[in-house]
Amino acid sequence: MHSYTFTAHEDMVGKIARDIGFEHVILSSELAPMIKIVPRAHSATADAYLTPGIRRYIDGFASGFDSGFGGLRVDFMQSDGGLAPIDKFSGLRAILSGPAAGVVGYAVTSYSTDDKVPVIGFDMGGTSTDVSRFDGRFEHVYEASAAGVTIQAPQLNISTVAAGGGSRLLFQNGLMMVGPESAGAHPGPACYRKGGPLAVTDANLLLGRLQAAYFPQIFGPNEDQPLDPEAARGLFVRLAGSINDKMNAERSLLGQSREDKSVEDIALGFLEVANETMCRPIRALTEAKGHDVQRHDLACFGGAGGQHACAVATNLGIRRVFVHRLASVLSAYGLGLAELVHEEQMPAADEWAAHTLTPLISRLDELTEICRRKLQRQGFSAAQIKFDRFLNMRYDGTDTSIMIPETSTTEFGTSFEAMHQQEFGF
Repeated sequence: MHSYTFTAHEDMVGKIARDIGFEHVILSSELAPMIKIVPRAHSATADAYLTPGIRRYIDGFASGFDSGFGGLRVDFMQSDGGLAPIDKFSGLRAILSGPAAGVVGYAVTSYSTDDKVPVIGFDMGGTSTDVSRFDGRFEHVYEASAAGVTIQAPQLNISTVAAGGGSRLLFQNGLMMVGPESAGAHPGPACYRKGGPLAVTDANLLLGRLQAAYFPQIFGPNEDQPLDPEAARGLFVRLAGSINDKMNAERSLLGQSREDKSVEDIALGFLEVANETMCRPIRALTEAKGHDVQRHDLACFGGAGGQHACAVATNLGIRRVFVHRLASVLSAYGLGLAELVHEEQMPAADEWAAHTLTPLISRLDELTEICRRKLQRQGFSAAQIKFDRFLNMRYDGTDTSIMIPETSTTEFGTSFEAMHQQEFGF
């Protein structure tokens, strides 16, 4: 229960497990030496589930080369936006590795150090949309939930909503709904010629926002046909009939005359629902934390981002949208721009006061030296290494922590009060 500070019992159990023959043993005291047994246990369990699968993938990837990696340096992207060498890469730190690479991509290409206008990342793919914020510094969280599992690991503050190009369009209980169900890559949206359901991509195709002539002919059972606008229109005609019948039945009860919505009206209505769904997490990252969303730029990327970015920006009052020329592969581009990162942390339960400042700074210095030694062993010189130091601070009696970056050794308390006031209003 207290292995974050007393590791002996976990060490004993770990040794017994290895002696019995377990090949992959995870100790929570090594993985996440932080207080709170439940998140620490969740984190260890998640890593024990994910890392063996990742290791099998890496081994399979290496086997495709004549002599494995042959001594070459191979780094992998982590959820915190930094790279890790192959032997340090774990499943717990890879949960958001794809979206994190996209954050690095737009942060490096869209943020101006002269204007200092914060940027919102809008990464819309096939099944979901990832949103994040960058104001010159990456915003990290050290405890987050994924699929109901609380994870204690540093990761970029990325919000995901189930609205993407493959999100299904449904009319249920008198409401237009977009997702969370997805048509997936197979069968995909109706226009993919595999008998799939209506999806966001079909609405964009019907309204002319996608041009079938510019798509490769890779659809259909044999993957040799173009997109099929008529398949999308046919399903929209049937759906429009159901929606109009429902609406007009209600109008009749109110003594009103019949009024039919066109197929295009229906498709546009679904897109408006999708756009509003994607606006919500952006407002949560900005307005809910005391930032004026209108004083941001929107960086649009991902395979479907360009179809919705302008409408999302209009809904939010954002005046400028960046679309990088490599927008559809910006996560891959960001991977090439990322830096190698090593992170260390230790638990602390100290009251912020003048007499605690020196021991806290001493512990930060200790962590800094650990990071320096480990990076130098990987071949980096002292001049190539830079450090970001944080205290995870909260008011006594509360459970809401804020990561406070070090600006000067005496400013942690002042910075915490200012950030708490901005985010919570008191």
